Amino acid sequence: MLMNTSSKLATLSGRTLLCATSQFEDVITIQTRQMGRRQPKQGKPPILPPAKKVLYHVVNAPWQKPEDVEELLWRRHAYNNAIVSLREVFRAELAQNASHGAGIEAMKDAESRELDELIAENEKVNEQKRVARAQREESDAKATKSVILDEIHAELEKRNAEKKAAEAEVRAAIARADNFVSRENLETKILEALEKPTIYDFAIDRAGNRYYVPEPVKYQEGTPTRQKGRLYDQTLGTQHGNVVEANKNVHQSATV
Repeated sequence: MLMNTSSKLATLSGRTLLCATSQFEDVITIQTRQMGRRQPKQGKPPILPPAKKVLYHVVNAPWQKPEDVEELLWRRHAYNNAIVSLREVFRAELAQNASHGAGIEAMKDAESRELDELIAENEKVNEQKRVARAQREESDAKATKSVILDEIHAELEKRNAEKKAAEAEVRAAIARADNFVSRENLETKILEALEKPTIYDFAIDRAGNRYYVPEPVKYQEGTPTRQKGRLYDQTLGTQHGNVVEANKNVHQSATV
């Protein structure tokens, strides 16, 4: 018996030692695994003690005086009694009005009639405004039409004036058409130009006097000049050509 007991104790102690060793190894493994993890953010500074978990907030009303409580309770009962009485009065009035034909249905009929009257009055006001708007639009249209007609009349007068000026210019051109150079009178005009040339070349001084080039000769007289490059260059002076004074020219232009 002693041998069996000692063997059993040895077996149990061995098993206990193995279990403790395995648990210690598991703890070491868990601890080594958690060492590399990031620590979560704390909700409070570490120096503060741990907070108590609050499940709910109890509102503790301050104690009042007994006489104040009695006064408030009496007022509450009085208010409730008044409300109940008013409800009864209203119910009685509604029942009385219904018996006399002035109940809820009568009120609905009166409200519908009032609504119809208001709608009819609104339609009347809208019709008046529509008539006034139509008159205003008609007057505005007439004013716009008159303005447009005035502009058209002014434009027509302007065009008629331009037309008359153009017609006068055309008539003057037709009147001058006898002196125009054509294929038929080309030789005659050339001979007239040679006999009576028109001079347009002149010089002018500071006083405004014009010095026209002398009339060209029909036939070359005397010995011709040797200068060929500047044959037509001439220096006009008081001793050359015809002189037209500025005062006479201004007077003649004013007279014309």
